[in-house]
Amino acid sequence: MSKLAEHIRELPSCRNPAYRPAVTIDDEERAELAKKLGDADNYDLIQLREMVRTDPDNIEFRKAMVSGIASAEYAGIDSFSRKVCEWQDWDVPWTLVMAMARQTWDEVRHAQLATGVLESYGGKIGEYPDTLAGSPPPALREGVEQAAQAVGTGAQQSAGPPTGLLNDPVTSLSMVNVSLEGSALTLFKETSKLGAKIGDELLERCFDYNWADEVTHTAIGDYFVKLLCEDNPAAERKALLAHAMFEYGRGRLDQDQSEELKEFFAEEQQRAQAALGGGAAHNH
Repeated sequence: MSKLAEHIRELPSCRNPAYRPAVTIDDEERAELAKKLGDADNYDLIQLREMVRTDPDNIEFRKAMVSGIASAEYAGIDSFSRKVCEWQDWDVPWTLVMAMARQTWDEVRHAQLATGVLESYGGKIGEYPDTLAGSPPPALREGVEQAAQAVGTGAQQSAGPPTGLLNDPVTSLSMVNVSLEGSALTLFKETSKLGAKIGDELLERCFDYNWADEVTHTAIGDYFVKLLCEDNPAAERKALLAHAMFEYGRGRLDQDQSEELKEFFAEEQQRAQAALGGGAAHNH
């Protein structure tokens, strides 16, 4: 590992104001959330979207919804920028590293847009806790990787466990660009539609822009997962297991689910290849 990648790997995530993960808030903070939202458990993006739809004049609901989305965008800046540094040490196409750089800038733009929408409601970053809070510290990162290895071993011992969930490009792309960013497509589309429904043009336009970026992000995942798994059954298995962790909540797949995911990647690959310019990604 290069000195830069090693430095980045050990560097804690930071932001001003500092990250405040929702999963770590205390009882006093939960009581404050309940006072604003009716119940602390209402601090959930899908639930908040429905609350805004039902009561569009409640600006507090809008602030909470956009705060939750914005915090994930700041975490995205952190995540993809780390990959730009760390993945240069991996045997991956240089165009993949450049794709991560492009996504980093996209996340910066998303964070700026979401922050602007939030400020239009009189809110500010840090007012609500973070739904995501940057990359995990080294101790937690190791625990996540060990859990991923345990899941892989339990699923198919003969094939061996997947290596480093957070460090391996195949599993990272499958979970983040294909699965997580795929979910973001729906999130942004529905948020934009909500803006149109309640007459909030800024909400509508900003999240329509963000949605367009997510189309490209999922195409990047589809394209490079396929490229990295060509003639490599072990890598393909890692990609399928990573997707299973997200899609099915477990690190194993039955035969029908495996075939379904393989067909999904095959169908998406044609669209992704057309969008990203075909075989240029083979150049390292």
